[in-house]
Amino acid sequence: MSTHRSNAERTASTRAQLIRAARQLFSEHGYSSTTVVDIAKSSGLTVGALYHHWAGKEALLVDVVHDIHGELAVRIQALDVEDQPVPRLLRSGQAFLDLCADPAVAQLLLLDAPAVLGYERWRQIDEQWWLTTTIRLVERARRTGGTDPAGTGAGTEASRQLALALLGALTYLGHEVAMKGASTVVSAGQTYEALLTSLLR
Repeated sequence: MSTHRSNAERTASTRAQLIRAARQLFSEHGYSSTTVVDIAKSSGLTVGALYHHWAGKEALLVDVVHDIHGELAVRIQALDVEDQPVPRLLRSGQAFLDLCADPAVAQLLLLDAPAVLGYERWRQIDEQWWLTTTIRLVERARRTGGTDPAGTGAGTEASRQLALALLGALTYLGHEVAMKGASTVVSAGQTYEALLTSLLR
């Protein structure tokens, strides 16, 4: 049993090491200019170790994107925010915009990933992390605000579409922050807040 855990821990450590190295190199040099040899060398591991865990550089990029989403999730979990749906949506959105102000993150998450993985696959990863949670918060907000007071489920599709609208808006505002810099974070956050409150008032 202990051997099994040890092997699992070594595997997790190796993967984390390679993901960290890939994320750093992709950020510094760009995805297209980084090779698997570069990643292996930077991580202190072998090319064989990389190919043991991933089919190639594109597959590794998928896990780098998941790593960025995971970092955002940790930031959101650490937020000191009241347990109300609209404030939670607002602060979570702001955390995303703050993350987009980091040029390395913006380049990887908003430019390289959709270009390399394709829009649909990139969107699926984004929805895997955020859509279900956003729908639940939207449904809570709609019940609290009287839009669906009985919680009948009749508005489930409406809640899903509202959640998609909010996530889509955040993506485009994130692009705005990425292209124009950290000085636009405040105005982007204000725009998101205006949209959020208008949809869920």
